[in-house]
Amino acid sequence: MAFTALASSWLSLVAILVLLVGVPLFVVLVLAVVSGYIRHDAERLLEAEAEDDVDDER
Repeated sequence: MAFTALASSWLSLVAILVLLVGVPLFVVLVLAVVSGYIRHDAERLLEAEAEDDVDDER
């Protein structure tokens, strides 16, 4: 019975650590991917606008 209580508390400790570390890490990863996509899309848009401006000047 003591082993069950020990295993249960150990499992709870591991679950708490996963939540404290894993969830914020996942959120930061999602934010990094989204901001990287937005930056990439903005760069493509600016390059396209710059090419249009150059074509308009000719």
